[in-house]
Amino acid sequence: MKKFITILFVLIFFLSFYGNALSNESMSFSNVPVSYFENAVYNIGRIYGIKEDKTILNEYNSLFSSKDTFVLVLMYHNIYTNKRINSYDVSLEDFKKHIEILKSYGFESIKLDDLYEFLMFNKKIPKRSVIFTFDDGFKSVVLASSVLKGNGFTGVASLITGYIGSVWEVNENEIKTLLNNGFEISLHSHKLHNIYQKLLKEKKYKDIEVDINQSKEDAINILHISPIAFTYPQGAFDKTIEEILRKNGFKIGFGLYGKLINKYGDNPFYVSRVEISERLKTSNPMVFKKFIEKLIK
Repeated sequence: MKKFITILFVLIFFLSFYGNALSNESMSFSNVPVSYFENAVYNIGRIYGIKEDKTILNEYNSLFSSKDTFVLVLMYHNIYTNKRINSYDVSLEDFKKHIEILKSYGFESIKLDDLYEFLMFNKKIPKRSVIFTFDDGFKSVVLASSVLKGNGFTGVASLITGYIGSVWEVNENEIKTLLNNGFEISLHSHKLHNIYQKLLKEKKYKDIEVDINQSKEDAINILHISPIAFTYPQGAFDKTIEEILRKNGFKIGFGLYGKLINKYGDNPFYVSRVEISERLKTSNPMVFKKFIEKLIK
């Protein structure tokens, strides 16, 4: 039985890799498409799931995350240096302390593909993973991206595409800087950001779908990127909106609340986030540190 499972594993892995490799001779492990990885990990995962022999389990253990692995997703808005805009803000000084605290406890950044593949397939990621998200695309996210990069972290900027280049939101050149700093982009609506909850309550799904479609088109045609994540405006989410996202090629939906951390098996279309702001006092470094200590106990 042990030999049969091992041979089956090798055959599936060989066929799923070389089947793709033959159709694209230039493929290498550094540029293997996500679709390949998903299929391969899925097939490996099926075998992994039916094993009872501990020796074989240990053999392929390195492909998967341990049971205590989690992803902490933090939600920021504006990072201010002198004067805050509103109570959702966090000072640059406090933000830097948050980074120091996370580093001291061994947290590491992961990318959006890593998040998706972990939630879906239990892909191996750092045991204490973190994703910094910044809603609404405030210009201060450029400064935040530089600070994070200097500390070995990265993040995600949630953009309202209809207001790119406005007085308060990043412009196209600033978005290029974000990308150069290793940031990824999540979409956060086109122009209906402030009424998503109202539209959801009234079940005006067509209006929501048109707005989401437009945000994706702008990202592709203007920014020349195709984001896989969408950040729900005002936390507006249900299964119909999830299906709209699926139709538009999204894989991840960032929510507001739910759980403190995200683990393997959670729905990638509702990733729970923890708000860090002055209004909740979670921006206070002492409060932030106690929160992190509570998570890792």
